[in-house]
Amino acid sequence: MTAFTIIVACIAFVLVAGIVRDKPGRAVGDMFVLLVWLAGIGIVDLIVSRFMDTGGWAMFAAATLACAFALDALYGLMAPERQRERNRMLRDLMRRRA
Repeated sequence: MTAFTIIVACIAFVLVAGIVRDKPGRAVGDMFVLLVWLAGIGIVDLIVSRFMDTGGWAMFAAATLACAFALDALYGLMAPERQRERNRMLRDLMRRRA
């Protein structure tokens, strides 16, 4: 139950941080990406648990991933200029690969 609470709190923080930054669309996009990752973790856990005991690694991995998204949102609140510079560098990197 604790991991579930952490995940929900992190999702709420990502949404609130996006609204505070006046970018709710980006916050919803981040939330969607996080939910896709969480679904992927759940599916992998479901498949692997058929063959071996996985314990609680899926909830730990999901909570860790949600915390990483929340820290990214906090970083965006604290240093918006650096966040834009990092996004620009990632965009340039993706353009070079394409």
